[in-house]
Amino acid sequence: MLLTDRTFRTLLSREVLRFTRVWMQTILPQILTSLLYLVVFGIALGTRIKEIEGVPYLEYILPGIALMSLVTNSQMNSSWSVFDAKRERYIDEVLISPMSNLQIALAYSLGGTLRGVVMGACTFLVGIPFVGVGVQHPVLLVVIGLFAAFAFSSLGTMVGALATKIEHISFLTSIVIQPLTFLGGVFYSVGMLPDTLRVATFFNPIFYTVDAARFATLGISDLNPYPTLGMVFLISVLAFCGAWWAISRGPNLRY
Repeated sequence: MLLTDRTFRTLLSREVLRFTRVWMQTILPQILTSLLYLVVFGIALGTRIKEIEGVPYLEYILPGIALMSLVTNSQMNSSWSVFDAKRERYIDEVLISPMSNLQIALAYSLGGTLRGVVMGACTFLVGIPFVGVGVQHPVLLVVIGLFAAFAFSSLGTMVGALATKIEHISFLTSIVIQPLTFLGGVFYSVGMLPDTLRVATFFNPIFYTVDAARFATLGISDLNPYPTLGMVFLISVLAFCGAWWAISRGPNLRY
């Protein structure tokens, strides 16, 4: 079976242990960074922007900050894991194992997904005492978090498999993912933007994850939430297809 195969479970377990064993380096600093975003932006902008759509500003930005942590950690975990496997040359053992290319791509993507979900949940839970926000649709929030984490973890798997230099990974993180998170409606409503920027936001995949998470948490959104959830699911499917395709190109996995 796809998920019960021993080699698949071994690779997935390795991916989980990769970040849980060094949690003081991989988890704790990221939580503190997210809290700093919450405090700094909440205090700096909260004094000027009291409410957005009737919601206190700190409550409004918490779902977006949690999703920002989820997205960045999902992508970083899988991209660096695959790239390090190529650089240290132990990717060869993975490629000659009984696993199919689908299983290899899925194991790396699920490892990053778990880290992203853990980081997003921790950010949310630690931020709640400061903000005092409740969750209106908890099941929907979990579904959105899983789809979003899997989508960007799959993207990281694809880039890690195709990258030939460290700069390629850094480019994805610093030049692509990070700007998209800040421009994805984390700290503002899209309705506050001029028409040109508003249209550009609709081409930002992170915007859909943030907007759907905000609806699940607060009951408000810039778009209809259920088509938005469908968009998040579509992004995750396309990203995983890209990861599967990249893993299938065996020669490109050798650094």
